[in-house]
Amino acid sequence: MDKTMRFDLVSLSLFVAVAEEQNLTHAARRKHTAVSAVSKRIAELEQQVGTPLMLRMPRGITLTPAGHSLLYHARQVFRNLEKMEEELSDYAAGIRGHIRIYTISAALMNNLPRVVSDYLAHYPQTDIEIEEHTGISVVQGLLSGEADVGFFSSWTSAAGIVSWPWQHDLLSVLVWPTHPLAGRSELKFEDIIDEKLIGAHRNSAVSHILERQARACGKTLSVGLRVSSFISMAELVAQQLGIAIVPVNEVASSTLHSGVRLIPLAEPWAQRELLVGVKDYAQASPSVKSLIGSLIPCEPAEE
Repeated sequence: MDKTMRFDLVSLSLFVAVAEEQNLTHAARRKHTAVSAVSKRIAELEQQVGTPLMLRMPRGITLTPAGHSLLYHARQVFRNLEKMEEELSDYAAGIRGHIRIYTISAALMNNLPRVVSDYLAHYPQTDIEIEEHTGISVVQGLLSGEADVGFFSSWTSAAGIVSWPWQHDLLSVLVWPTHPLAGRSELKFEDIIDEKLIGAHRNSAVSHILERQARACGKTLSVGLRVSSFISMAELVAQQLGIAIVPVNEVASSTLHSGVRLIPLAEPWAQRELLVGVKDYAQASPSVKSLIGSLIPCEPAEE
């Protein structure tokens, strides 16, 4: 015997309105429906689920535990319907896909533009939006659903995110040509820990890891200037206002000031992976899955 409950979308919509308004009359006015019709629909829902969903109070209604559960799932249903409608309208408009990307600057400065260009060459009717964020904001954007795909580093905590290695990155030291360290092929953290630094903003992953390593050495970093742009950091180094520690992928060699040297930081903790991630690969759109597949060697199998 089939005991599957089949819910009517109109009834669910009226139920959500009543739950949000906490008042039958206000919900009926919002949905342009008679109060008696709303009450009848709610009674039919309660009969269908076999338990009260609302308690009628003198000044309105309050949800029962079953009502709270139904409200949560009903909202999920309508969010999925909106997402379906948006995606199908994109197909109708000839876009055939919409991808929202949040990324750290390391990806945006180098290979991500080429990746997007190559992808659009194959899927020209896909609409792609790209926003630059800190690693933490990228992960938060994925978790909240504001972003479909995120690019962040392995230094960023990403609980709840499915991610795959994309590129390797390494911290390096920027010095001007006549700096005493300019002739070195690589540097250790102890070589630069007492130098005057030009730092990234305090919430950046680079700032956090450098401060953590300095504390481990019993030192405090001497940061004279902080700027959000790694290219600006390179220009300030060229003016001999301090040295800077930057991820290799943050600064393209073609953008460096003439004569500024980029020297690898030879520390295990200075190495990181650039990752590409999504919140739920199984629920991702076909456009997102095709983009992921173009980035990593093997597209992950769906569970």
